Parts: sequence; C-alpha cells; structure tokens
Amino acid sequence: MLPEPNFDLPPDPIEPMPSPPPPAEPELSAAGRTVRKKQLTWKLLQRLPEAAATIPEHLPNSSPPAEPDGTPRYVWKAIHTLKNSFGMYREYPSVPTHNPDDLLTLDNLSDITPPHVATDTPITANSRLSVVLEDPNATSGSTPSTPTYFPFANSTIFGLMNWMWSGSAMKSIGEMVKLVTFLKSNEFKKEDLVDFDIRKETAKFDASLEDSSKSSGLGNSSKGKPSTIKDGWREVEVDIQVPPGRPCVSDTDIPIFSVPGLHFRSPMAVLKAAFEEAASRCYHYTPFKQFWKPTPESEPIRVYDEIYSSDAMVEAHEAIQNLLAEPGCVLERVVAALMFWSDSTHLASFGNASLWPIYLFFGNQSKWLHGKPRTGSCHHLAYIPKASPSLRSSILL
Repeated sequence: MLPEPNFDLPPDPIEPMPSPPPPAEPELSAAGRTVRKKQLTWKLLQRLPEAAATIPEHLPNSSPPAEPDGTPRYVWKAIHTLKNSFGMYREYPSVPTHNPDDLLTLDNLSDITPPHVATDTPITANSRLSVVLEDPNATSGSTPSTPTYFPFANSTIFGLMNWMWSGSAMKSIGEMVKLVTFLKSNEFKKEDLVDFDIRKETAKFDASLEDSSKSSGLGNSSKGKPSTIKDGWREVEVDIQVPPGRPCVSDTDIPIFSVPGLHFRSPMAVLKAAFEEAASRCYHYTPFKQFWKPTPESEPIRVYDEIYSSDAMVEAHEAIQNLLAEPGCVLERVVAALMFWSDSTHLASFGNASLWPIYLFFGNQSKWLHGKPRTGSCHHLAYIPKASPSLRSSILL
C-alpha cells in the first residue's frame, strides 16, 4: 500500500514569473510617424569578397645564393600571406614594396552607376552671376554709387564664382580648389599675365609634345608631316609592298604603294605616361601565386585569375631579376605586361564611317578595373587608315 500523504507539510514555494520587459518606444521620423525597420535582403546578407591577408611583419632574413662567378642569383623566397576567411592566400617571391589591393574599396569594384552630382549644371554661356548683382537691402529708387557683389565679399571672389558656374559643365569643385590654392601661393604673380596669350602658350605646349615624340626615335624615320593632333601623336605615310599577281624576280619588282594618314604614338611614350598617371597606383609590380586551401587538411589548389598571378608573369619577373644591373642603379626591376588589341570601330549610327584603332592595356592592373570604361585604362596607340581605291583594285587584280 502507498503511504498516505501528509497534509501537514508546507507546500513547495512557487517562484514568481519574471515580468516581461517594457516594450521599447518606437522610433519616430521627423513627421512623427513610426519608422519601419527594413530587413536585410539576401544580397546584403551574403558574404562580400574579402581581400587577401597582409604579409607577416617578422620574416627571416636569408642571403641569396651566388653563382660560380660570385654574382648573386635570384631566388623565389615563397613568402606566404595569412589565409583570409575564404581560405585564400598568396605566395610572394619577396616582400612587395607596393600592394595596390590595400587601396581598393567596394566602390572600385562595383558596377553601380554613381549618383547624380548636385553640382553638375547644364552647359550655358552665362550664369546668374554673370552680371553685377544688386544689393537686396537697397531701396528701389536709389542708385548705388559703387557696384556690389552680394552675397560675395569682393570682386575677386565674384569673378572666381562666375567662372566656376558658367560656361562648360565639366568644371569640378576639386579643380577649383586647386586653382585657388595656386593663386594663393607665392608662385602666382599678377604681373606675369600682362602679355599672356592662351593660344600662343598652347602652341608652345604642342611643340614640346611634338619634339618629345621625335626624340623617341620613331619620328625620325617618318616622312610625313607632324599631325595637328598633339599629345605625342604623329601622322606618317607608310610604304607597303603588294604582290601584283604575277611572278616577280626579286623584291624590287613588287609594286610599292604609299598609305597616308597613319596616326600613331610611341609605345615608350604611352608607357611613361601610363605609369605617371594616378591609375598606376593600382598596378601590381610584384607577381605572386595564389592558392586556395578550404580546410587545414586539404591540399592547396592553385588559383589563376589575373595576369600578374600567372606563371608567365612569374617567369618574366625572375628573368629580369637575374639580369646584370646597370652601374649605379638601385631601382626596383618590374615587368610591364602589355596587352594589345585591334578591331574595327563603327563611328556612326547611320553610314559606314569607321576606324581601326590599336589599343594598349596593362596586365599589371586588375581585369575588374581595366574592364571599366570610366577608369581610363585603355590607351590608344595608333589609328590604321583605310586602303585607297587604287590599292584595293590592285589587290583584286
């Protein structure tokens, strides 16, 4: 039999239920309405790309081995970076002096069109600042004795603002800041502008560009006149041999046709100009090998995604490092990966106007950057003219 319950014992104490926290006050907008909380979409919740990890600070120093004649031989030191959250890491031959990936942001890699800038104005000949403004505090019947430049303090500021907000819409506030900074410096002297002529100074600048293109070595062999298109461009006439369709005893029997109108720039001039631009800060000068290791137990898998992470770039980098150094030169040796492209370009929606340009891209820049038109990564090297009717008829014969 079960024991009878003892009702004299006190009941077990019951813990009180915790009171719920008071509801948070809803966030109100400026109009006094409740602000709706937006949930993140799957595009924002997904993991964004992550740059490669940095190189460890403390690295062992090892002297490279030497050849039998005593000259040092370049050795790939295989310096590994830390793995990022995706298991990606890089292998460098040495500590790179410049890592452009540290300067990249999502804005550089995004294809979204930038928003409209409020400072953009349509192209107009004049603006509302092109006339002397009247003082709003003056009475309607009074005539001011001196011109006022309200709301500006003086005529200098009025002139700068009138230049900024009239004429072309290509002016920016950043360029205006540069102009004002120069005007404030000691290098600006008002008396130097007494005989200033913008057309004469532009002609001098064009002449200097023409001389620089001649000094490159390519302009000396041309028999054409300098082109009116400047910035290092030249117009030459090219002689080509076209087989006449009959047996020829020697090369001298092959007719020569002259093709005028070839516009070109020196490749060395384009190379120097490209490395002096601000876009060169995104160039990779030290090649590397990229690997993916998803788990600590898995074997690394080589990743090929850019020219500067390819075997060809690595071999070229090792080849120039093993060359004999110039006497007294301590500069870093880097490889400039040149990518040439040529294709016919249609110039008009109606008609058959076209050009055949030759482009130049640099493989030192990421494909995600030089594939964007607004980055200005495409350098025009030459424009091939169309064949004359006489040349086309001779080829058909």
